[in-house]
Amino acid sequence: MSRDPEKVLRLADQRGILDDDEVQKLVLASGFSSSEYIQDAISKAVFGKSVQRYRYPFENSARYGDVYLGETFRKQSFYLSQEDLTKHLLAVGQSGSGKTTLSYRLMDEVGKPFWAFDLKQDYRHLSQDIDLLVLSWTRLKFNPLKPPTGVPPRRWAQVFAEIFGHATSLLSGSKNYLMKKVVELYTLYNLFDRVSEPYPSLHELELLIKKQKVNFVRKASDYRDTLLNRLEAINLVAGTVFDCNRGYAVDELLKENVVFEFDGLSRDVQNFLMEVLFAYVYEYRLAQGHRDSGLNHLFFLDEGKRVFSVYKERQDAAGIPEVDELTAKMREFGEGLVVADQEASKLTDSIKANTFTKLLLPTADRKQFQSVTDAMNLSERQAEFAHDLTTGEAVVQVGGRYPVPVKLENYELEKTVTDRELEKQQAEKWSKLESERRKTTKRFDNRIAPGRSEEVPETTIPDDPTEIQVSEDADRLLKDIIENPFKPLTKRYERFSSTYKGNKAKNELVDQGVVIERHVKAQDGKRKLLQLTEKGRDYAEGLDLDVKHRGRGGIIHRYWQNQIKEAFEEQGLDAFLEKFDADVYVNMGNMELVVEVAMGNNQREVDHLKQHLESGFDAVWVAARKQEVLEGLKQRIEEEGLNLDRVAFRLVRDFRELETTSL
Repeated sequence: MSRDPEKVLRLADQRGILDDDEVQKLVLASGFSSSEYIQDAISKAVFGKSVQRYRYPFENSARYGDVYLGETFRKQSFYLSQEDLTKHLLAVGQSGSGKTTLSYRLMDEVGKPFWAFDLKQDYRHLSQDIDLLVLSWTRLKFNPLKPPTGVPPRRWAQVFAEIFGHATSLLSGSKNYLMKKVVELYTLYNLFDRVSEPYPSLHELELLIKKQKVNFVRKASDYRDTLLNRLEAINLVAGTVFDCNRGYAVDELLKENVVFEFDGLSRDVQNFLMEVLFAYVYEYRLAQGHRDSGLNHLFFLDEGKRVFSVYKERQDAAGIPEVDELTAKMREFGEGLVVADQEASKLTDSIKANTFTKLLLPTADRKQFQSVTDAMNLSERQAEFAHDLTTGEAVVQVGGRYPVPVKLENYELEKTVTDRELEKQQAEKWSKLESERRKTTKRFDNRIAPGRSEEVPETTIPDDPTEIQVSEDADRLLKDIIENPFKPLTKRYERFSSTYKGNKAKNELVDQGVVIERHVKAQDGKRKLLQLTEKGRDYAEGLDLDVKHRGRGGIIHRYWQNQIKEAFEEQGLDAFLEKFDADVYVNMGNMELVVEVAMGNNQREVDHLKQHLESGFDAVWVAARKQEVLEGLKQRIEEEGLNLDRVAFRLVRDFRELETTSL
């Protein structure tokens, strides 16, 4: 194959496919890249495009690992590795397509403990084949206000408020009100001095809020009433679950295969239990330092849209859902997630982007089918092929590799376990579970802190030392910072009657710790950017501002991510932030390119590069602000013996040259 970009252009012209959008993108990439490997790959892709209509639309791609899924349509065995499962799996298909059967096989084959959230009593029957603890919600004892072992109460108060708010559709103002009430409750229990029993429950939280005098401003009153409405309903419906000072030991349950049966609970309570248990495990793993140990545990979640709802993700005033952020963080601690659903269009963009393995099973609904094929980047002919899948068949895509049609291995299981049989089967297991009941003697019936001494009077609540007080001008500037994170500071001041007023508002935000100043050398000169702090995020959410942003890392890293993404988009290429765990992912039809923005010469950047090479992307570009960073990373990579054929090194300013590149 030729390495001359002009010959690539002539080849496309000779084959009569120069007007094809994908081919034009490939020719553009050919002109920009100096890598011989990439030039060869582009030439092959252009040639392949010309004969594509006559070929089977999938590559011969067997997968080897320790979890057998079935046979490809070319009679090759197809496996997943446990490492694949730490990066999460998403299966989408209509009712009866084989999603539950797939879960049975994974539960049986993986060989690691799992928790399954069961909304239809599907998984209890697996107790006939494997050792399984089945807990209906009437048997469950869990206190979500008891911080996980090793987690500071103030941190857990924030996490709990986020999870409760997301599960019950609270907006930021109500969530912040809830967090303050939890902190007050922890203060009454002296938990900031010594984390010990007894712990408050949701019932004490309800009582504390009810005792709050309604003598404050209308907006705060609305927050109270909204929160109390949700809390009263949850305690009424599932009071037996939360009626405990200490529930079942999570660290012990993590060693077992557990099915949580939530059938019969209201939707809000089901959602809250699933999300809070998920967050509880993550915070426990984080506090215990359970990092880099391979696959430890799996979560199985049917009806994934219940937790990963696109409508909640797009609810501006609610902020970034905590549970969405957890999916990306969980993999570091060996916690895998298997999500199944019938309606991909109702799933969050985050869960579709952060699942390494995707399965498309038979899906008749056109909208749902299109949503999955888009997430998997299937070609037109691959999607046409997938239309004809039958029960037990799936198109499987692992990471950035080619999708593969697979006939999934069936799992024979008789669904014969009744409630009565379950009681006989599980009686011994249930008898070994330990919990501590709430203190509810008559003396303490109307007390917020039963079981605690009188050392801290119930009416004594310390002032919040983190309270922020700034002017209306500062709030207006903060809103602009959030809505336009990369705008030059001088442009921001144009919103004010004078530069002096704008600078004064900026200084207020800096002095109060709401933002910090960062400098970046942009194309139009040195630019000062303002980065929101964690304290600032909390404050902004209290103003009902949407602090959600795309991109990761600090403001400078996100600035260059966006600059590179926009440079590709200006040339008609499909570019995405944070897709497939890359800073920028670019789809050129027959080729996939990822760009990593390297802020320094460190091993973490090399590890990201290795991950992308292992995922099978056609090209990986490393972009940095300074030449010495690129040289240092190149030396590190060469020392590790990695093949650089698919790697290109660029300065971030090089990507602006795309604007002047033409066919």
